[in-house]
Amino acid sequence: MTSQTRDIQLFEDTLRDLHQDFQEHPFHYGNENPIMPELYRRLRTQLTPETAPLTYRQDHSNMDDWRNREMFKRIERENQEIPRVRPEVRFYDEGIWGGAKTDFDLVVFPGGNQVVMQGKKEGIGNFVDIEHTELSVLCEIKHSMNMSGRFRNGGETDVQALAEYPGEVGRRYFVFMDWWPQDGYGKTTFEKDLRQLEDKVGELGCRVDVVYLPRSDDLEIVRGVCADGVL
Repeated sequence: MTSQTRDIQLFEDTLRDLHQDFQEHPFHYGNENPIMPELYRRLRTQLTPETAPLTYRQDHSNMDDWRNREMFKRIERENQEIPRVRPEVRFYDEGIWGGAKTDFDLVVFPGGNQVVMQGKKEGIGNFVDIEHTELSVLCEIKHSMNMSGRFRNGGETDVQALAEYPGEVGRRYFVFMDWWPQDGYGKTTFEKDLRQLEDKVGELGCRVDVVYLPRSDDLEIVRGVCADGVL
């Protein structure tokens, strides 16, 4: 079994554990802010190995600045490794910041694979090289508190961005935690959400799995949402 396969299985198992905690303690997850750090914490303690080797480049760093010189000396002295799970990651391609979307909520790097990062002009940056860094998991997270009718406030934009990310990824996930799995009339809403997603996004060029974690009822994983125009 490859590291990617193990990481994907662990990621889904961790989501199931998170879902159980959400159902037992829903007010712990009253908005989007607690979800990502809790998911990060759980993955950080379970991934084996915990870290991956790191190459940290200085192409965009101003080496006339003493902070950058000191930072790279420190990197050379210390063991160059990084935790295999990382939140709020920004990506760059061919030395350029940019693209339709450059930042994602959470990633998991395969064990043993090199992670290539880049400093900013002054100081430590959080930029990961798309071309030279493989991912096991790429994830965006949304919460249901805003019942806006736009797949719960813009989730379709995240799903589209996940599909358009140009790097090598084992699995792409849109994680949707739902405080309101039923509307005011007692009707379930997830199927309607998926129809709205299909209408707004259309057929995707790359597989994205939607993981639905409702406050009540079972966790659902929709494999390849909007793939070939079929949910």
